[in-house]
Amino acid sequence: MENKKKFASFSPTVRRVISQRVFLSAILAVLCVILANTLAIRNPTKIAFAKSANHNLSPLTKKVLTSLTNEIRVVVLFDKQSDLFDPVRNLLIEYERISANIKLEFIDLARDPARAEEVQQELRLPANTPSSRILFSAQERVKIVNDSELSILDFSEFMDKRVARRTHFVGEKLFTSAIVAVNEGTQTKIGFVTGHSEHKASDQGGQWGYSKFALMLQQKGFALQEIPLSGTNSIPTDCRLLVIPGPRTPYGSDELNKLHEYIGTGGNLFTLFNFYSLQRPSGLETFLEGYGFEIGINQVSDSKNEQSGKSGLLLVDDLGSHPITKPILGSRLQMVLPRSVGHPNSDEGTDDPPTITVLANSSNSSQAIIQTQDKKGAVEKAGKIPLIAAKVHMNENQEPGRIVVTGDSLFLGNSAFEAGANRDFANLAVNWLLERTHLLEIEPRAVTEYRINLSSAEMNSITWVLLLLLPGGTLGIGLLWWRRQMKR
Repeated sequence: MENKKKFASFSPTVRRVISQRVFLSAILAVLCVILANTLAIRNPTKIAFAKSANHNLSPLTKKVLTSLTNEIRVVVLFDKQSDLFDPVRNLLIEYERISANIKLEFIDLARDPARAEEVQQELRLPANTPSSRILFSAQERVKIVNDSELSILDFSEFMDKRVARRTHFVGEKLFTSAIVAVNEGTQTKIGFVTGHSEHKASDQGGQWGYSKFALMLQQKGFALQEIPLSGTNSIPTDCRLLVIPGPRTPYGSDELNKLHEYIGTGGNLFTLFNFYSLQRPSGLETFLEGYGFEIGINQVSDSKNEQSGKSGLLLVDDLGSHPITKPILGSRLQMVLPRSVGHPNSDEGTDDPPTITVLANSSNSSQAIIQTQDKKGAVEKAGKIPLIAAKVHMNENQEPGRIVVTGDSLFLGNSAFEAGANRDFANLAVNWLLERTHLLEIEPRAVTEYRINLSSAEMNSITWVLLLLLPGGTLGIGLLWWRRQMKR
């Protein structure tokens, strides 16, 4: 009798209502799971299992971020389907987490081109710039990092497979550089020497134009200026770096004296030669001998590393461990008929450490050819030949001057600037010459990917588990619970 009273309230009507609620709850749960999995299948998200996904910032970057007092606007104009989007996004989110002065915005170029154009107008940028890029702005100054700059590529298998493999991600170095550039109070000035048929920063031509190199410098926040040395013209005192881009006519003694005074007061020199000046030496060859360099009046050929089908185009992969070339070890420079550049003892064994560091050499199959009076080539030297060199020149009672000399100027021309590691070399050389060591010290992140490969059968099994087994299991547990309650 007591049991009947105890369960009298559990009437058939109550049981029916509870059954309906349990059934409807199970149906809703199944629908939610199916909808969630359908959305996941139609909108997949990539998860990278790679060391490059570990975005622990370097102490140097953290120091820069924590010392910011100005607001830095960072706009990511990127194709979200790009392999580089996830590393860029994760890294910049970490920047934003550390500094409240980093204001981050992501714009999908494919879905929101109108917003991308609006941002470019706000920052006074041309609309025809490269598609995927990151914009850093502060105090009406803008620095652009293009997607092509974010990777160090390995060209060791390029000749066989025609594929360049991405080995390192250099986003942190470039992003920190950009933040420092837009946050600085004054612009660093770089001068391009003119008056001797050199490459011009404003020239958009193919082989001889230097507009791509100039654009890279402007995007790094530098102010560019053309500087003639003839007559009463002088080198501005606020010019931190002087570029001599492939002169083809001789320098006068007054012009060389101006260069000597410039280096003596701590000025930095980036001198580039080419084979067009072999017939009429510029006088810089003798001038640079006074600083320990040996510039060959020759033309270097390399039967081992000459690019197939392109006579005179050398793929230079013997790079030194200097701060300029260390980040691009494993990559190749593409140089056009370079001249030899080294120091007098570069081919001889000596116990005295040289004051000049060789940055790049040709292979052991090389020859340096000089032109004789009968206009026939003669072998001046054979074997490994230095092509690029650098030096820190110590001055008395003044800051030291830095000098980089290359035996080719055409490799930074518009036609070859994006080839191989040419752009990276130009960027690193400028950073070293201007003593932007805080950018050279940030190591590139190695890219080591781990992929999960699934067959179509395994993928189908996983799909059925997600769409049927999990919802069915949930429904089954609900029905068991309902049946147990009914028996009571």
